[in-house]
Amino acid sequence: MDMVVRGSITLDCGRCLDKLTGAFRVKLRILVEKRDKQGLEWEESEALGIEEYLVAIGPDVQEIPLEHLIAEQIILNYNLNPLPSLDEKDRCIQCGRQAFQAEAIRKDRVDPRWEKLQGLKKPEQDPPKGN
Repeated sequence: MDMVVRGSITLDCGRCLDKLTGAFRVKLRILVEKRDKQGLEWEESEALGIEEYLVAIGPDVQEIPLEHLIAEQIILNYNLNPLPSLDEKDRCIQCGRQAFQAEAIRKDRVDPRWEKLQGLKKPEQDPPKGN
């Protein structure tokens, strides 16, 4: 049984933590196998593709729950911590806020913590001269 599930998902923006809502679409293939035993059992196999699920169902089963399969496909296929693109003025296209810009690393400036550690280092001595 092949199916496509569509819906909307609300996530937190990776830039400003505002809520972002977007559409999702996932494909699933459910392979159903009948069995004599009562109940429903999901089977795992290395031969199955990433969108395929094998379920063995007994004569008493009237519904197959799909919630965990849909959730798994969303987790596998979508970035759950979205980081919207920036416009030409370095603003988030979703909320319009200015994006954080890290300071450029300056090579001529030494971090004072490292400078103090350099003072702990023993000065190098000249190697002994041969006689």
